[in-house]
Amino acid sequence: MPKVLFFNGLGQQVADIFQQKVPAGFEVSWRPHRLSDDEKGALVRDVEFLVLHPAEISGDVLREAKTLRLLQLLTAGYDKIDLRLTGQLGIPVATNGGANAWAVAEHSVALLLAVYKRLVLCDRSVREGRWRQAVSGFDTFEVAGKTVGLVGAGNIGRKVARRLAGFETRTIYYDVVPAPDIEKDLGARRVSLEELLREADIISLHLPLLRETRGLIGRKELAMMKPTVVLLNTSRGEIVDEEALVEALKEKRIGGAGLDVFRKEPIAPDHPLLGLENVVLSPHTAGHAYEGWFRRSRFAWENIQRVAAGQAPLSVARPEE
Repeated sequence: MPKVLFFNGLGQQVADIFQQKVPAGFEVSWRPHRLSDDEKGALVRDVEFLVLHPAEISGDVLREAKTLRLLQLLTAGYDKIDLRLTGQLGIPVATNGGANAWAVAEHSVALLLAVYKRLVLCDRSVREGRWRQAVSGFDTFEVAGKTVGLVGAGNIGRKVARRLAGFETRTIYYDVVPAPDIEKDLGARRVSLEELLREADIISLHLPLLRETRGLIGRKELAMMKPTVVLLNTSRGEIVDEEALVEALKEKRIGGAGLDVFRKEPIAPDHPLLGLENVVLSPHTAGHAYEGWFRRSRFAWENIQRVAAGQAPLSVARPEE
């Protein structure tokens, strides 16, 4: 009977959902992600399928996994997995197959609305008895009529475009791969990164963290943006030069930002972003939604069954060239 082990950093509820989906013929167990490498190494030696959330595991543990046939992530991101090592060891690594795309897309829209409508300040104003003192009526904005620029038009980016289309927006996008579905359905236009940065009123980042995307949005790129632009990042903090972003926000060279991810997490309590009122922040939870945990678990088990049956896994992460 194939053994499946889940290193879980999310607690009992997620473990219960994962174990509810277990197909017949598999032996499954879970352990906390916080175990030491020595403890993990001892556990993986006779395991055929290893499931992770968060997507972090050391090379020392992987080298102990002599019988491993698949490393299945419940996350979309894989930047903390050594794909060169897994390749050398012959262990395929699969992501969650886009199972969190709905949640991330909705969260991106929520961050935008929170920035445009100054919802955090409005909430605070009401609770503190300062009725309508948070906004003047000239510092909140409509989404309608704006140009949305997607940096990355994969599964999540396209969902963001479709949701914001309901607000009567225009869509432009930058991606190495064309997205003909949103071009046809939404009239989206594929453009260069520079054109997107100059034209967009709303810029939403939906990229994996790779060598070429690290620091993609820096001082030069921020300087190209409109002074009213809102920058949304629900992908990876390292894609944006955080110091340059803080400067641009402080000096009002861009309108605002909605951020779910940061260069270092958790963010430091004295980080300058925390003192800015033109920013809305969340603690890397864009992909977390009740429905998504069932979707992630279902995809993981389908992929495990594929490999157990001698087929190739889906949604395989590839190392950079």
